[in-house]
Amino acid sequence: MGMGLRGRVLAMAVLVATGLVGCHEGNETRAVQATAVVDMDVLDFGEVPVGEWREREVRIRNVGYVPFFAIEALPIIGNPSYEVELADGGGRVMPGESHLVRVRFHPLGEGVTEETVYVSTDANQGAQAQVRVTGLGTPTQIIIDPPVLDYETLEVDSERNLEVTVTNPVDLPLTLAVHGDWPDPFTPDTITIPPLSSRKVSTQYLPRALGAMDARLEVRSCETCTATVVDLKGNSVATAFVFDPAPVPFDLIPVHERTQSFTRARNITWRPVTISQLITSDHAFVPLSKPEGSTVAPGEVVELKMEFAARFSGPNVGDLKVNYASDKPRQSEVILDARGGRPTLAVTPVALDFGELPVGGKVEKVIRITNAGTNGSLRFVGVVSDGASNQFNVDVPTRGTQRYPWTAGAWPALDSGGLEIAPGNDALELKVYFEPTSEGTFQARLRVRSDDLFNAEREVILTGRARTSGPCVYELLPQPVMDFGNVVPGRGAVLGFYFRNPGRAECAVKDVHLSNDANGAFFMPGGKLTGGVVLYDTAFSAMVAFRPSAEGEYTGELKLTVNNPAAPTVTLPLKGVSKASCLVATPSYVDFGAIRYDCAAAPRKTYISNRCSEPITVTGADIGNGTSTQFSLLTPITQPRTLLAGEGFELEVDYARNVLGQHYTPMYLRAANEAAPFLVPLIGETNHEGIQVDRYTQGTDSQLDVLFVVSNTTTMDPYQERLKSAIPGWLDYARQQNVDVRVGVTSTGLVQRGPQCGGGANGGEAGRLFPVDGNRARVLSSNSPNAAAGLQANIDVGLCHNLVQGLETMRQALSAPLSEQTDDPRTAQPNDGNWGFTRPAARMAVVVLADEDDNSGFVPDSYIQFLQTLKGTGMSHRSQLYALVPTDTRCTTAGGDADRFAEVARGTGGRAESICEGDYRPLLDSVIQRAGDLQADFPLTAQPAGAAEMTVRVQGQPVPDTQWTYDGAANTIVFGGAAVPTPGQTVEVRYRSVCKVPPTAP
Repeated sequence: MGMGLRGRVLAMAVLVATGLVGCHEGNETRAVQATAVVDMDVLDFGEVPVGEWREREVRIRNVGYVPFFAIEALPIIGNPSYEVELADGGGRVMPGESHLVRVRFHPLGEGVTEETVYVSTDANQGAQAQVRVTGLGTPTQIIIDPPVLDYETLEVDSERNLEVTVTNPVDLPLTLAVHGDWPDPFTPDTITIPPLSSRKVSTQYLPRALGAMDARLEVRSCETCTATVVDLKGNSVATAFVFDPAPVPFDLIPVHERTQSFTRARNITWRPVTISQLITSDHAFVPLSKPEGSTVAPGEVVELKMEFAARFSGPNVGDLKVNYASDKPRQSEVILDARGGRPTLAVTPVALDFGELPVGGKVEKVIRITNAGTNGSLRFVGVVSDGASNQFNVDVPTRGTQRYPWTAGAWPALDSGGLEIAPGNDALELKVYFEPTSEGTFQARLRVRSDDLFNAEREVILTGRARTSGPCVYELLPQPVMDFGNVVPGRGAVLGFYFRNPGRAECAVKDVHLSNDANGAFFMPGGKLTGGVVLYDTAFSAMVAFRPSAEGEYTGELKLTVNNPAAPTVTLPLKGVSKASCLVATPSYVDFGAIRYDCAAAPRKTYISNRCSEPITVTGADIGNGTSTQFSLLTPITQPRTLLAGEGFELEVDYARNVLGQHYTPMYLRAANEAAPFLVPLIGETNHEGIQVDRYTQGTDSQLDVLFVVSNTTTMDPYQERLKSAIPGWLDYARQQNVDVRVGVTSTGLVQRGPQCGGGANGGEAGRLFPVDGNRARVLSSNSPNAAAGLQANIDVGLCHNLVQGLETMRQALSAPLSEQTDDPRTAQPNDGNWGFTRPAARMAVVVLADEDDNSGFVPDSYIQFLQTLKGTGMSHRSQLYALVPTDTRCTTAGGDADRFAEVARGTGGRAESICEGDYRPLLDSVIQRAGDLQADFPLTAQPAGAAEMTVRVQGQPVPDTQWTYDGAANTIVFGGAAVPTPGQTVEVRYRSVCKVPPTAP
């Protein structure tokens, strides 16, 4: 040290001398001063896991011309995560050289930490310096193996220990703790892992409660550090065994008889158990198996056979106790049930004879799979076939309209995935096909498989015979293409095809389907057709629908197969256009329904109008290529007709009915500036003499749309008030019956009259919902707390008019453009369309309130046809008109009997009651009652000659006459109780009818 001091003194003397010598030369003096600099202002260690070490260096550089001494380097803040050391304790730093300061970072916690290093020298310049030091502590890289401890399943109040190896890579101790939803059952035997060591940690699971449990063993290097986690999970059960089936079912047997059953006991715990004894609660139940002393491994199943001997005094219910040894003596128990009623597989019929079929044909029959038990669901697991199974096949199982694809396998072995069938009326149906590929007699066995404990399979014998026939000669219409013309986006239209055999050989037809459906734009409403045999001079027809979702041109293809080896595949091109159009047809299709060959067909009409705000010119109407020439236009367009906004005209169509079967023909309307013709489908069906066939499709229940058509003539004040007073109770009744009602109001005013009526349309709502100006809600829901007050206000349509045209305002309200748009393009008022009022699946009820008859001009049958077609094909029963109108002389009204309103009410299956009634609730409540449940009554389209020859089918299956009745007064078929069809099911009523009009020569 003395040497160092002398050296420093000598250095200072030299500097002083030098300075004295150069005192008159300033620049030279500065040039020989000692200058120190530090090579960085900030030192950043970046990310370092907690407990690990990192070292960095800071250099003190001599950038002058004389040496200096590095005296010290110190941490100023005193952060324990940092250490600072001046290399060699300091020392002399010669010009151009440097001296090291070592800084070490050892994070003790996560997050950003800082320190300031102070450096001191004896240099003339830069004698002191500070360096800011930062670092980020990150989670310690603790190693655990395994990351999950799964204790599996064990009995309550028993324990299991599993080990996890924890490796501590740092010089800090690790702490262990259990956290999570269920920490209490889990206990580690170690709570600290020493620095730089590895330990096996035994963790115990001792559940005191039942059920699945999970927690986390968290390992940390500091209290606030991120934990490294070992997931802990276990499951606690009361006993080691579960039984299948449970309860153990026995057949219901007479006294003194015996029956056997069994159950399977499965060890669901992690440890082997040993059965020691079987004990029953009554000697009527006797174990036949002797498993005592046997060890049951985890997951192993032991079958326990039992016998029940029926005694007069009973009992027919008991229990079986299985004593076993696990961690200690324990017991499992299962109920023994000899009351019967277990899930039982039933299949009907047990034999299917498909008869004789030409080679290349295909026919179907249906089997019904049910659960004949009373307790619990049966699971249908699949089918297996042997014998001549290559001549037969099956479709997917169905429940109503719901199809369930097979989950695995290929014919003749198919798995269903375990479809449940509840006791009672629940059932699955399975179509079975006979599709012979060669001549001969064939038999196969179809085994229906289930989880029925005693009869897991039921057998159905399939037989069929095939003969060589053909080749098929056929006629397929329409030709050369099924052309849907223009159908506006979002709307749908139906046409059809006609297949006839004009040759001498029979035609075997199969697999009638759409091979190209244009991504779903084309479809067959009745689904693909299996096929059948078409004899000489016979034919069949089926529908094809077109429903485009967007504008564009669409093409598709219908394909079927016939027994003609030279040309087995038959195709029919489909095409359609979807563009916006100013034309609208009401109804959108003309449906003559099913008509007897010997009854005259009444002509049908559709109303063609202009939905746009600008005029449009209709240049023609013609009937295109369809399945026949049975339709003719009675009111042809002989010269162009220009329609102003909202204007229209009727077209009347006749149906010749002299060709049996179904008929589908397009009627095209041509307009200037619209390239594709606008389609109006024409539909009819001719049946044999005296036979009428009505078809329906069951809709949903508990949804009802109601349109009130309220007269706004000057004499209506007391009747409007009477209707308003009935509204609160009526809506309450709808809620009590769980009927979701959506309601709107329009007036009987077709043209404007005066501002006294209010609502923004001067009394001429013309079908627009009131109030047209939208100063309050126009569509109301029965679920709204303000529905009653809002509807009462909307019924107050005013008292300004002198002309009742309610049938036409009703048609306008429910037709395009009002029904499809939020704004009527033909009027100045904004947002005055009716879009969103009606729902496709809901029933429709129109309630008219008027004190005089309708003056709309068109015949009542035109409006009956409109309502019958409003919900689509087969849905005529879903729309009714109800009328509160003059029907008697009990009170003074503006007009006499309202025959037109009453005729439309009768024609649609509704009711007409007197407007003079003091309380309108009975009629209004009947509307709710009809919508509250699935429809049980289906109105017939013709008057039966009697019920003797009447037959009813649902989904093609005959319904016994004990399950339906004919109501002659209402001319309806009424289903009873459980026989009411479910949503989506088809109903067919066939009966001998009385002609409405005397027949004329075809």
